[in-house]
Amino acid sequence: MVEKHLDKKSVPELEDLAAEWRKLSCAVREVAERLDYKLIWLISSFVLASILMFVYLPGDMVGEQNPPPDNLSLKLDDLLGDNGIRALTQEELDYFAKNIQLNFTVLENSYFNKKLFEAEILLTNKGKRTFPSQGWGIVFSQPSLVEPNSYPYPDGIDKPKYGVRFYFLMGNVYRMEPTSRFGTIRAGKSKFIRYISEHSNVALSDVHPNWYLEAPGLEARVIENTRGESMDFVAPYNSPAAWKRNLVIADPDYDVLSPFSATKRYLMMATEDLGVAPNPILPTPLHVQVHNPQASVNVLTNSWVIYTETRFANEAQYLSETWGMKMVLRKPGSYCISFLEEEVPVSYKDKTLPTDESYELRVTPVTNIITIKASKAAGAFYGIQSLLSLVDKDGNIPETVIVDGPRYKYRGLLLDVARNFQSKEKIFRYLNVMAMYKLNKLHFHLTDDEGWRLAIPGLEELTEIGATRCHDPTGTKCLLPFLGSGPIPGPPGSGFYTVEDYREILRYATARHIEVIPEIDLPGHSHAAIKAMMARYLKMVSRNVTEASRYLLSDLEDKSEYLSVQSFADDAINPCLRSTYTFISRVLNALYAMHRDISPLKVFNFGGDEVPAGTWEKSPVCERLRQSGVTSDLKSYLVTQISNMTSIYNLDLAAWEDGVMSEGKPMNRANLPNKNIYIYAWNNVWEWGTMKRAYEFANSGYKVIVTPATNFYLDHPSEPDPKENGLYWASRYTDMRKVFTTMPENLYLNADTFRSGKNISICEGPDKEEQCPQLLKPENIEGVQGCLFGELLRTQTITDYMLMPRMLALAERAWHEAPWESEPEKEKRMKAMNEDWTNFANTVGYKELARLDRIGFKYRIPLPGATVENNILKTSLSLPGLGIEISDDGGATWKWAQSGITPIDSSKDYLLRTSSAFGTRYSREISLFQEFNKAPSPLSSYYLVAMGVNLTFFANMLNNLL
Repeated sequence: MVEKHLDKKSVPELEDLAAEWRKLSCAVREVAERLDYKLIWLISSFVLASILMFVYLPGDMVGEQNPPPDNLSLKLDDLLGDNGIRALTQEELDYFAKNIQLNFTVLENSYFNKKLFEAEILLTNKGKRTFPSQGWGIVFSQPSLVEPNSYPYPDGIDKPKYGVRFYFLMGNVYRMEPTSRFGTIRAGKSKFIRYISEHSNVALSDVHPNWYLEAPGLEARVIENTRGESMDFVAPYNSPAAWKRNLVIADPDYDVLSPFSATKRYLMMATEDLGVAPNPILPTPLHVQVHNPQASVNVLTNSWVIYTETRFANEAQYLSETWGMKMVLRKPGSYCISFLEEEVPVSYKDKTLPTDESYELRVTPVTNIITIKASKAAGAFYGIQSLLSLVDKDGNIPETVIVDGPRYKYRGLLLDVARNFQSKEKIFRYLNVMAMYKLNKLHFHLTDDEGWRLAIPGLEELTEIGATRCHDPTGTKCLLPFLGSGPIPGPPGSGFYTVEDYREILRYATARHIEVIPEIDLPGHSHAAIKAMMARYLKMVSRNVTEASRYLLSDLEDKSEYLSVQSFADDAINPCLRSTYTFISRVLNALYAMHRDISPLKVFNFGGDEVPAGTWEKSPVCERLRQSGVTSDLKSYLVTQISNMTSIYNLDLAAWEDGVMSEGKPMNRANLPNKNIYIYAWNNVWEWGTMKRAYEFANSGYKVIVTPATNFYLDHPSEPDPKENGLYWASRYTDMRKVFTTMPENLYLNADTFRSGKNISICEGPDKEEQCPQLLKPENIEGVQGCLFGELLRTQTITDYMLMPRMLALAERAWHEAPWESEPEKEKRMKAMNEDWTNFANTVGYKELARLDRIGFKYRIPLPGATVENNILKTSLSLPGLGIEISDDGGATWKWAQSGITPIDSSKDYLLRTSSAFGTRYSREISLFQEFNKAPSPLSSYYLVAMGVNLTFFANMLNNLL
């Protein structure tokens, strides 16, 4: 039907037809919008989808055996006599990078009821020159594998309908090139390309920025409208097809969640507003014996001084610099902050706690004396943090007596600087806020597939190659532009710490009683190290093959085929090479030396997680090792070797849980000589049945750091909303309350919902003991850790947003054991938990957010909940104490919304937003009346495209012809 219009004589008719079609499309859209997209929208969508099916679907999908028609725009370009086939100049590439507009749209998740999604790339020529049909490529990255059903495709995967071919480069970086069918794009015209990817795409953060245009021999250029963090080139996720992970209703994993409306947020996430901050300090102290705001001292009046015993000189100096007070050698009788070395015994539930970090804080207005007692410097430091928390903006500190100490020795935060680099100055900021809330371990994720961030003297390639991402067709100068880092080297994709940078971080952390635990992730997640050492090998092999091979991490004859979770086919260090252990030893020696005179290295964290299936299967070196009878379990062999190496240094060992597992169970602890081995128990995704691992390791004699991905992974979104940054592989969302209510020693009770949002049931049935073994050795629960992995942390603003204020809830669970955590009766437990949350949330909203504002943290501001009753607005917040504003003119003007008072005119549209504590920033704007679950359900994959995307699809097709 369409083919007959491609005769040269019919071009004028085509132009007329296209013009009429555009008019019709606009008219239908206008009527459909007036009728709320109901009958006319449905009918027109049905018609367009039918046309689409017969024109674009392959013959075997519509009962047609003939092959699909060639690319229509190419036919017309051929008729017009311009294929544009010639090499681009740099000036032309620069011009097109500025004038080609690229738009990205998610058309449908659960594509044809599979765990796939379909997306569309729309290229529009906004310039005056014709965009050529050949001689260029577009490079981009995304979190999921393109065309997974055809992988591997070393020669690319052809998309003949769209005239392009996709190439998998590595680590979910792709190049899209035109084929002979593509044709040109004339000024003002567009072409679209559709492709399939693995899993789902339900949020803006599932799309990476900085897509770029490249051509042989030229410097690549970012396509201008994809540059930076605005993400304006991504179409809104405005239908269930776009925002739901799984649309298949019959599937147990069907996604029941939709973005929260103002009403749902009001009903579901509201916290009672107490009007004050009930807790004087966060995290909650163990014993608050006196807290009397009616009597206080003022540290801004008179001439307060600091007196300290020698042991606490550094801590006293810290307070002196913070408040600008003088330190004195003799203790005066008043207006003095005094540090005393004295044992402070602490206990909870008849259990005596370690005193290394305990303290006593006394604020005595009668004598104008503040006393901090502790037996160790860490305790004195935490006494200072509590004192800083008590003071108000005018310098008043209430009469107080606190005896306090932590529940756990290990209170950690993982910061991932491998995926996106964070400068040392940014690390200082996060160390400061960790210290404020008494976290004491920085799990420093320094290496991963996408980057190696620490200089190792003698192995300069680790940072020359492994710390640099760029566009390099030769593959010898840098890593690929992973995670949307673009073609030009620079932060956050590129960057590393020099030895002195790292030592400065150690000094800064040590002054705040934070232990830095560097992680060198291996054998998996090692693409950057492998590429760097291969570059070293290639550079040296012609001169000295022995030296070139000294630190080689891969068997040159290994033909193993595998693909990691992050789509790397070359990221597993070979455990059968002697050079692998030479490399590990070199790195270990360097770390040991960097730490020695500042904060001696106590733990070597080798990561060990997510080693892909199929690694080393076709490695001749490994085959010889197997045949020798030394081992058949290569990963266990590697762990044993690392354990032996580190025990020589008297170091403890640390790893992710799967790094020390063999055949689904913890490795035999007796075979590993380290005094302590710390296991980060992370993989508790309820659907996967792996939640028991934390207790299995503890019961097997390992020290366990409870790090549940469903509750403590702060790289997940705070709401199931396309505008919320975050990954969602473990939990669809993780809000602050979920972090707060986590019970580290009652893990199975943390199970709330599956990723789909459906209610959960575990630890039931005849295999209950196998499914959910009990914790038999609670003394082996060493602590807890929150994780902020860095795939999405391209700016400090994003990092702050993801971390804060959820980190405060993490700190609360790390320091303070709430009585409800061990309450066996559900009704009593939930009642006490809700009361505790109300106090905590009010303290955060009325007090702690202002403290974060004061030090410049751009924390996530909670979205308002709202409903209308009898034409009166009612509002709520998850963190009471912040203001809510309302606009009835599309955001042009704003005024304070008063719950129970502000009148609402139902004929108007209203926007709402929440103000920060200082009133200088605002949350996202939300609609008062918008509901997100009214969009039509899909009739079929292609009907959904027509209904849920836009009405101009077919007009676009005709437009492309012309």
